[in-house]
Amino acid sequence: MRNAVFLVKNGIGFGHIRRALLIAEAVQDAGRLRPIVISQASSLALYRNTPVRVINFPLLHRVPSAIAEDLYTDLLDRLLDRLDPAVAIEDTYPDARYRRLPALADRPRLLVMRRLDGLSFDQIRQRGDFAHYDQVLIAQEHEAFLQEGHSGDSLAAVESSGRFTFVGNIARAPARDEVAAVRSAYVPNGAPLVVVNGGAGGDQMPDGYGDRLFSACQAIAAALADEGHPARFVLVTGPYYAGRPLHETATVTVRRFEPHLPALLAAADVAVIKPGNNALSEALAGRGQLVLVPDVSFMEGLDEHAHRIAAQFGGAVGAPDRSSLEALIRDALTRQPRTARLPASATALEAVVRAIHHRAEPTRPPELPPKLLLLVLIAPASIEPDKLRAQLPETLRNAAVLDSRQDGVGVVGLASLSRSGQPATVPGRPVAALVDCDPGAVPPQAIVDHGIRLLIQRSPSPAAERWLRQRPPSPALLSVSAESINASTNRPDAFQRRTARLLRSTAAAVVLLDLGAQPEAEVADYLTTIGGWAARQPLRLTGVDAVLAEQADHLLRG
Repeated sequence: MRNAVFLVKNGIGFGHIRRALLIAEAVQDAGRLRPIVISQASSLALYRNTPVRVINFPLLHRVPSAIAEDLYTDLLDRLLDRLDPAVAIEDTYPDARYRRLPALADRPRLLVMRRLDGLSFDQIRQRGDFAHYDQVLIAQEHEAFLQEGHSGDSLAAVESSGRFTFVGNIARAPARDEVAAVRSAYVPNGAPLVVVNGGAGGDQMPDGYGDRLFSACQAIAAALADEGHPARFVLVTGPYYAGRPLHETATVTVRRFEPHLPALLAAADVAVIKPGNNALSEALAGRGQLVLVPDVSFMEGLDEHAHRIAAQFGGAVGAPDRSSLEALIRDALTRQPRTARLPASATALEAVVRAIHHRAEPTRPPELPPKLLLLVLIAPASIEPDKLRAQLPETLRNAAVLDSRQDGVGVVGLASLSRSGQPATVPGRPVAALVDCDPGAVPPQAIVDHGIRLLIQRSPSPAAERWLRQRPPSPALLSVSAESINASTNRPDAFQRRTARLLRSTAAAVVLLDLGAQPEAEVADYLTTIGGWAARQPLRLTGVDAVLAEQADHLLRG
């Protein structure tokens, strides 16, 4: 059985490891691959109960960091070479250390990416880090992704490059009996249950977040107990907590690590949490009131996200201080259970496992892709576009026919392209548009909203570039320059030479072939001649989608 290697992030968090273990266990249950998690975590608490094989490197504290990094990288490379994985799965965001490992250079690679704030995503894209993966699986719903403030270029790359797949939220969903058992264990008398968690307990900044959060909640619990309030607090500090000691009381239970944290969060009447991806997903699966306490978190933008979640699902956002949290917790204890919930996606894990199996399958030896040519035929006025399509020889069946009489976007100078033999990306609407003059006052966003994703320019147009730059749409409109050729039945070699010269310098090209000056009786023979030539070349006549994907892929290469 071949190995599937999971390369998890290491630092002060646990959510990424919990997500990776959830996927690895699903891969193991499928029985086709042997999952192996490679880690360098300071605490092994998460790994104690998993059936998945784990190789955890020790943290090397007693040598200079550069030496430790070089040693770890060398050992990791040797280990991966020995494991000979069929597929490598990385987590959360790209890691340059993994990209440079020789043992992974020729392996299929997947990235399972949790939500990132818009700026971080854009920076990763601009560095070209996404281009090293065969596929990026985004553990979010598409609608939620659009709320993160991503740039137009990033949205265009995700939408059109073909590298990204939205699989939905991935989180462990505890069964009802597990939730009931955990609740009974912590509050056997049915008292209100307040669960406090700040992730794994580490501080990404030296601001004492964990110490302030748990000390405040302990003081609030003591004040409620003095008043005779029945609430019970469970403080799950995380194994990396380094704040002041916390003391258990009749109403406060302290746990450094809770293996059933998903069930505990789902059982809470009030969940006071740092709104990281995993803890938030697990709390949203329950009905408890939310008190979200953002902290600095790498690439997550928790402040903005916490306010969006509170507005959508109900709850409040506070700071890790008693002056902020006491009123919020007291208010939450008086409220009825939330009605809005976010259960984990029933299909997300299945989609990820399918993608892993697909990438791990032996494939035929790779072949160099042919040159791509989007050939756009401009019909003579005397020939209806549908009639011209019917006359196309088999070798030109994938050519597009420009119907200049249709103004698909309602703008002078923008004519829609209809594609023969291929479904439209937006049903009933064009995907590309030809621009041959100043687009005028219509904003680019109106073009995008109509379904247009690619602008084809007859020649570089400063007016069109200004039009895009001054009011950039979202997702971005991608643009490509076309080579315009006037057909001549006496000189088919003119088309052949111009097209060959163009494709020598680029992987994909657009050619506008104007048939307008040709006698109708000679058009069919001319098309047969150039179609026969094209069929003998290392090129593939393609549709708009392939050119669009090629342009979008440029946005991922940095």
